[in-house]
Amino acid sequence: MITPGEYLDVLDARLPGLVVGAHVYGSRVLDDVVDGSDLDVVIELSAAAELPSVDGADVAVVPAGSLEKPVFDVTPLAGEITPVLWQQLRTVGQTVRGARPTCPGTAADVEAYCRDNLVSYWKLDFDRFREVLPSLDLAAPIPRESLLWVGLGPARLWHTIRTGEIISKSRAGELAAARWPDLPILDLVASRRGADVPLTVAHAKASLDLFDRILADVTS
Repeated sequence: MITPGEYLDVLDARLPGLVVGAHVYGSRVLDDVVDGSDLDVVIELSAAAELPSVDGADVAVVPAGSLEKPVFDVTPLAGEITPVLWQQLRTVGQTVRGARPTCPGTAADVEAYCRDNLVSYWKLDFDRFREVLPSLDLAAPIPRESLLWVGLGPARLWHTIRTGEIISKSRAGELAAARWPDLPILDLVASRRGADVPLTVAHAKASLDLFDRILADVTS
C-alpha cells in the first residue's frame, strides 16, 4: 500500500519541481483503509505534464491554483473532479504538500451531484442487473470487489443527500443496515473489513433492494 510520501518521491524523480500541491482524500482520511485501498490524491502541477502510472494510486491532476476555484470552473489535466471531491478536500482532506485549499462550493452543489449520480450512473447499472436477476441462482457466489462497490456506493450518496456529510463506504453500510435491518448489508461491511463472509447473488439482490429503497427515500 503506497504512502503519500512514497508517491511524491516517484513524482519528484520523474517531474522535478512540477508538483506544487498534493492533497489526500478518500479512505485514508475517512478512517476506512482496508486491504487493497488506493491512495486517493489530487496533485497540483505548475505546468502541464503526464504523471507516471503508479499501482495503488488513484489520481486527479489539476493546474496549480485550481483548488481556489469552484469545481465547475476547473478543467482537470487528468482524472475526475466533482463537487463531492471539492467538499472532501475542503473539510477532511489532508494536504501533504502546498497550501491547504479552499475548494469553494455549496451544499446545494454537492446534493445535486449526488442526486444526479444516483440516477445517471447507479440506476443504469442496477436496471441492467434487474433484467438478468431472474435467471441467476441466489446461492451462487459472486465476485467480492464488484459487489462491495455496488452494495456500498449508493449508501454513501444517500447519507450525503440527507445530511451533507461525506462518509466512508463502511460507515455508509453501517448506517444503511441500521435503517433497513432486514437486508444483509452488514455482511458487505464485514467483507470489506477483511472477514471471510461468503458473498452470493442473494447479497447482490439485497444491494438492488437497498438501491430501490434509497432512491425512494431521497425522492419521497
